[in-house]
Amino acid sequence: MRLFIDGSWLDLTKWASSHPGGVTILERFDGRDCTDAFYALHSRDACKRLEKLRNAQPSALKSLPAPEGSEGSSLDKAYRNLRTRLAADGWFERSFAQEAFLLAMVVGLAVVGTCLSWQYPLVASILLGLSMQQAGWLGHDMCHARNSSYCERAGPWLTAIVAGVDQPWWSEKHNTHHVLTNHVGADPDIDNRPFLFLWAPPKALDSVLRPFQHVYYIGLYSFLYVSWRMQSVQRIWASGEMLTLARMSIGYVWLLCLPWAVSAGAVLVGGFLVAIVVTLSHESEDMKTEYEPSFARNQFETTRDIVCPDAFTEWLFGGMQYQLEHHLFPSMPRYKYHKLALLVRQWANENGIEYRATGLWPMVRMHFNTLKQMADVPASEASLDAVSEFSRTAICQGGYVGAWKQPVQ
Repeated sequence: MRLFIDGSWLDLTKWASSHPGGVTILERFDGRDCTDAFYALHSRDACKRLEKLRNAQPSALKSLPAPEGSEGSSLDKAYRNLRTRLAADGWFERSFAQEAFLLAMVVGLAVVGTCLSWQYPLVASILLGLSMQQAGWLGHDMCHARNSSYCERAGPWLTAIVAGVDQPWWSEKHNTHHVLTNHVGADPDIDNRPFLFLWAPPKALDSVLRPFQHVYYIGLYSFLYVSWRMQSVQRIWASGEMLTLARMSIGYVWLLCLPWAVSAGAVLVGGFLVAIVVTLSHESEDMKTEYEPSFARNQFETTRDIVCPDAFTEWLFGGMQYQLEHHLFPSMPRYKYHKLALLVRQWANENGIEYRATGLWPMVRMHFNTLKQMADVPASEASLDAVSEFSRTAICQGGYVGAWKQPVQ
């Protein structure tokens, strides 16, 4: 397994299983340049470890030619300069006071919702669902945080207890989504078969449900947290991690102490409020069936900001309405994105690339139209023998949908 980072090849075959972000994301970049993806996601300590790995590489590897395009386009170079300037200006520095305020809101919603659970169950379900959703946003921000000891310590506890999500499992999946956004066959966030399809599947993998996906998707979105909770429990059970199991157990004991309808309702409300945000920004944008080597270009072509119409939705969306800014600079604190958006829009104009941002309700209609269009489109005639080895491997492993292509004539 060889990855090209910042001018050097690295053989990660023996080390890959120890990668905190999992092996899958490394496999996707085998033989490719991942310089910008690396620096977007890693801390200063990781950069120091990279230097140690670089110095330990055999001389034969150092003499290999660089992959095509690794020198970067003018857009890539401008993006790197922008990131360097933002770092020098302190944009990536975190505010403990703001993090504490966001945490207090999560806890406050959870406490009030718990107290109202017996007298006002419907209100309690909504408040607890909001707490779970906001815990998801804050946990997401803490998971992306780099060079922050308190985020590293608090994040796993917050997401496990309130949102019921295992952070290591989610982080591995989510980071792959970040660096290969909307890459069919690699991005796990766009693989929702057999319930939802964002492109025409081959007949072998089509579903009888697909023609109706635009009808039931709203109800299906409510089960997002149910799915994440189930997958989290499966990973913890398989790994036998006692500390992670203890974190999750606290949250489930809390839910079991509440009326069952309130607990179930809260999980469904929280799941829906997360799903409706994360799906809007990507699922109606470009789907990549070929690898896009430019990290910055890929983010602009697969991501759209949501323009919230009022202060409540601005809070509700938890900074994820600035999805493009987040994808370009994932380790930046989310409470800085609203100011960053102005700079990114100006930077995009200067560098000749489209900055996509649309109002909330037009985006809801756009998302519905995408699902309706993919419900009506005929299944692809491509056979499994006609797709790449990468795609067939993913299918055999029960993993992601592959990048379907028409058979070569």
